[in-house]
Amino acid sequence: MARTPDWQIPTDHRDKLGESPQWNSTTGELFWIDFYGPTIHRLGPDGERTDWTLSQFSSIGSVVPCADGRLIIGMDNGLYFFDPRNGAIAPFADPNQGRPDLPYNDAKVDRYGNYWIGNFDATESAPRGLLYVLNRRGEWRIGDSGFVVCNGPTFSPKGDVLYFSDSLGRQSLAYDLDPESGKLTRRRIFQKYSETDGLPDGCCVDREGCIWIALYDGGKVIRLSPKGERLDTLVLPARNITSCCLGGPDLRTLFVTSGRAADDSEPKGGALFATDVDVPGLPEPLFRP
Repeated sequence: MARTPDWQIPTDHRDKLGESPQWNSTTGELFWIDFYGPTIHRLGPDGERTDWTLSQFSSIGSVVPCADGRLIIGMDNGLYFFDPRNGAIAPFADPNQGRPDLPYNDAKVDRYGNYWIGNFDATESAPRGLLYVLNRRGEWRIGDSGFVVCNGPTFSPKGDVLYFSDSLGRQSLAYDLDPESGKLTRRRIFQKYSETDGLPDGCCVDREGCIWIALYDGGKVIRLSPKGERLDTLVLPARNITSCCLGGPDLRTLFVTSGRAADDSEPKGGALFATDVDVPGLPEPLFRP
């Protein structure tokens, strides 16, 4: 049954398209982005927000913390390291190999330290999107292909299952992930979505192995069991819900990003939301370049 929890708004900033919340358990920092800023946000342990707008790029798709204090940012034309301490930017890799109209999107590090990122067709019409996996040296290969928009991914507590949002396909996929080779096998449909559900977007996994999934144009996040059973539905005061992560000191805070409505008619559209949940998350691995 759907319910509306007591949503908090930790900062008064509203993004055009907030995305990619990532909690750094080592530092107690929350990072997220505004796709169209393109801007990186940081919410520190003291509750203060810091913003970095990267006007030399057209868009930013994701941010991932690294163990050395830097961030990997997925931009429209490549993957870069960004250092919040001094604003330095350095190239990391470009699996797209310069192909146009394939901006980078959601990204996350798996339990074995590999970096996964998808892209999307800029016209949102052709299945040109690919899911890539990269090692610490920036060497890459394709995990899967044939998507219009890649979103997610997230990983089971043991790291042996990858969950992925095929957004315009209105489905979440699951794969077996081999720890030795890093290859994906046994692709299967994990969940299908109706038009009233919205489109599956960013997701995260909790300590019980259940998956929280943001539903864009659906105004909610849902919690699914590892078998795909719908266990909980949290309704938000905005329709364009983009992604989520579990953070806070005890990893029991569900942070949710959102985007503004096209006509900017929702007062809370584009806000960062937060609410407490019963089952904590897991510390997300940091990338170690």
